[in-house]
Amino acid sequence: MSKYLTDENYAEAVRIKISSTAKSMLAGELNFLYGVRILASLRNEIPGGMVDRDFLAFVAIDSETDHFPLGETCQHWDKQSLERLQPEIQEAEERARVFGSSACVSLLKRFGE
Repeated sequence: MSKYLTDENYAEAVRIKISSTAKSMLAGELNFLYGVRILASLRNEIPGGMVDRDFLAFVAIDSETDHFPLGETCQHWDKQSLERLQPEIQEAEERARVFGSSACVSLLKRFGE
């Protein structure tokens, strides 16, 4: 049996995932670039998400940073390669936070805190 019994339940789960991700990103509890990837993928799950300005901000950031290994992917990378990439990843993380924070705030206003 499906985890989601109705479209309404699924929509609520998506709203919760969007708001909890944005909130964790703003609080510094979730790597911002990792959160960007989550939110960029969730745009497909909401009506109008493909053209939504807030979600498009995350798509743009994701497009510019998708070559960076994040999360579990790092387990499959050479440690020295990861260390060499770290300054570039950190710089991208900071730029993403500056560019994407207002979109996170907007999502929280729209999807609840």
